[in-house]
Amino acid sequence: MKKYIISNFLFTLSFLIIFTPLCYILYNYILSFDVPFVAAKEPLSNANISSISINRNFSDFEEYADKVTVLMYHQIIPENQLKKHHFTESGDIIDEVVTLEQFIEQMNYLKDENFTVLSLKEFESFMNNQKKVPAKSVLITFDDGYKNIFEFAYPILRNHGYSAVNFIITSLITEKNILYNPLDHQYASIEELKEAADVFDYENHTHSFHKVYDNGESYLVLYEVEKVKADIAKAKEWLGNSIAFAAPYGNYNTNTLDILRELDIKMAFTIKPGYAESSQHILEIPRQGIYPFYSLKDFKYILEQSPN
Repeated sequence: MKKYIISNFLFTLSFLIIFTPLCYILYNYILSFDVPFVAAKEPLSNANISSISINRNFSDFEEYADKVTVLMYHQIIPENQLKKHHFTESGDIIDEVVTLEQFIEQMNYLKDENFTVLSLKEFESFMNNQKKVPAKSVLITFDDGYKNIFEFAYPILRNHGYSAVNFIITSLITEKNILYNPLDHQYASIEELKEAADVFDYENHTHSFHKVYDNGESYLVLYEVEKVKADIAKAKEWLGNSIAFAAPYGNYNTNTLDILRELDIKMAFTIKPGYAESSQHILEIPRQGIYPFYSLKDFKYILEQSPN
């Protein structure tokens, strides 16, 4: 009888050890489908997250940059997880997706070729003529705040010791952190933002004005100036330490620039191709978009700062 009880207990214990984690994974997997969107209840500013403090001394370098390449990404997804909505009707990967395999190859190239990946603080000092940076310097940026950036790009950046800028649509940050599902159009959770703050500076991509009208014009351009200002200000307050802005779809006008000055936003980035120079307008900094049809040779060409 005693032997039977012990045997039964061990069987039950083994069952629980094996199947409880599987049940938990299955439960979270089911929850990740058709979960109603719930915006983050508390702003990131309540978490008291500091900006990336990296501010190195580059005085030992022999050559310094006249211009810096600012790289722009949107989504990073493994090739084997690409779904139908990640492709155009002609079968090409949509422009805003770069595969994880490509991203790893590109980050490895930066490391192997001794590029200096700047923090936003270092880049700001360069733009204000307060710091010289090495000749082979880049700034890495992401737009929109997609969950796949935290799932796939963040570990790669962290392993390389790189920092990056993540322009966030603050109204789309979620309260609940669910499993990544490539079938869904997912944005990051508030917890993911907190956990990845050792790599990312979170910057302003509007609160809820990342939208366009049927004619293709953005809310940022056509809405009333005071409403545009209120939306950008709300995102800035939500983020807490934000000093930079990227206009949705790259659409902005002179009213937008006036608003940024009034809100004391220090830098703003466009989607216009080009290279950042300290002589440029600091509220119209160009960026080099990185696209899925770029080969490593194309990536190298961009980094060589060849004329457009």
